[in-house]
Amino acid sequence: MELQTVTIPPAEVARLVQRYGTLVRSTGRWNRATDGSVEVPMGHITKAVERLGDRTLTEALEQLKAPEAYADRSPAAERLIEVLADLYLQEFKTKVEQCQDMKDPAEVERLRGEISQELFGS
Repeated sequence: MELQTVTIPPAEVARLVQRYGTLVRSTGRWNRATDGSVEVPMGHITKAVERLGDRTLTEALEQLKAPEAYADRSPAAERLIEVLADLYLQEFKTKVEQCQDMKDPAEVERLRGEISQELFGS
């Protein structure tokens, strides 16, 4: 089953990394081996909304979309990036744990493939 994602284009990833640091690449699957884009799972965005609240999310999105309007890095945008990176790391850890506990060889191989893709890119 393919999950829905929001893709951050490579140029935008580069701009965000320059402003907010390399944690930006940890907010989703970083396609470092291909185009440099980042695919953020929609489910993580939904969870981030729940954690941050509407006001903080709205502020973060405004600051991410129009960085020239803000002289400094935005605490709201930084918090959004941190939450998304944390959610993605948690998902990765869960996959590793599931793989370690799995008894079905076919399922182990599927999870290994997903983990390998996360580690080494697509």
